[in-house]
Amino acid sequence: MLNWLFWQVPADYIGRYAVTLWLVMFVIPPFLFGIKFTTMGFLLNLVWYDIVFYGWYQVKQQLEGDDK
Repeated sequence: MLNWLFWQVPADYIGRYAVTLWLVMFVIPPFLFGIKFTTMGFLLNLVWYDIVFYGWYQVKQQLEGDDK
């Protein structure tokens, strides 16, 4: 888990990261659930999203056999 703290989104995935982040933070919650985040909720959701994206990327790299 310590690797996540120093991890950077690879250049190939910046677009996917940004679009998905925008959807998760600003589109889906208010339009699908009718909620708006507090400052703490926004920060926690941002950290949660980043950890999930990191995990997805690690699994994808293992499945493809890349060692980037």
